Amino acid sequence: MAVLTILTFSFFEPFFIFKTAKTIGLDKGLSPKEIAFTLKDEGVLLEPYSFIFWSKVLNYDSKLKSGIYDLTPVSNMSELFLALSKGGRPKEISITIPEGFTSIDIAERLNKNGIVKDKDLFLKFIKPYEGYLFPDTYNFYEDMQYDAILKKFLDRFNEVVPKNYEELAKKKGLTKEQAIVLASIVEKEAKFDEDRLLVASVFLNRLSIGMPLQADSTILYALGTHKEWLTKEDYQIDSPYNTYRYAGLPPTPICNPGLKSIMAVVEAPKTDYYYFMTTPDGKAIFSKTLAEHEANLRKYYGGT
Repeated sequence: MAVLTILTFSFFEPFFIFKTAKTIGLDKGLSPKEIAFTLKDEGVLLEPYSFIFWSKVLNYDSKLKSGIYDLTPVSNMSELFLALSKGGRPKEISITIPEGFTSIDIAERLNKNGIVKDKDLFLKFIKPYEGYLFPDTYNFYEDMQYDAILKKFLDRFNEVVPKNYEELAKKKGLTKEQAIVLASIVEKEAKFDEDRLLVASVFLNRLSIGMPLQADSTILYALGTHKEWLTKEDYQIDSPYNTYRYAGLPPTPICNPGLKSIMAVVEAPKTDYYYFMTTPDGKAIFSKTLAEHEANLRKYYGGT
């Protein structure tokens, strides 16, 4: 009789303990026991064992689902099980995508954090949008639909980039698409924000006279790898992204640039600079002639 009384009381336990609305999160793959202890820790249950018992008796032990739940007080266990079997809203995961990330980098980060399961399939989906996957901090959730992820990136791009960007690009002799390609190169080549405008001016000057851009970052994109130094063989790669072999812009952006690089292209000042190099600490040094450029290289890196 005493046992029956205790079990009956435990069935109505939430009514006595769970008196105010609570928001709780249940991770994927939790057992009924783990869920019970989570509910106890969150103040939903007085103790976890009655939950474990009734979940089995009422056949809910395999029906409880993960997610974020906005629970309101219930009068018995059955109502609590019913609420937890419907599935909560997805758990949001905050992910930062830095400036200069490629689509490969993005796919790897989202895969690592459980946002997408199939990294290669997701990469194939977003690759055509390279350059427009705007770098920022986003709230995603596990197993999110690819088109919903892409929409977040593109919506943010359209929100941040000025509406008259195409008009501004035209004044530099570029289409909007070409400006984003160039912005992606500026993003990779300029280490400091204060250098971006002048780096953009160097590339614009080269484009205006048909001079190859000679950007190492485009070769790295063609190689699909991260390297500190390129080899002689790397510079010979036959790829439209090899801006040493082929003049003009590469066919697509080589990364996803931030707003400062995007605007540097259309706001670049008129200069006589056709060369630049970066010092060991990443500072850009600009030159008007090849002789000046080579002298700067000798100054910082030696050689004859």
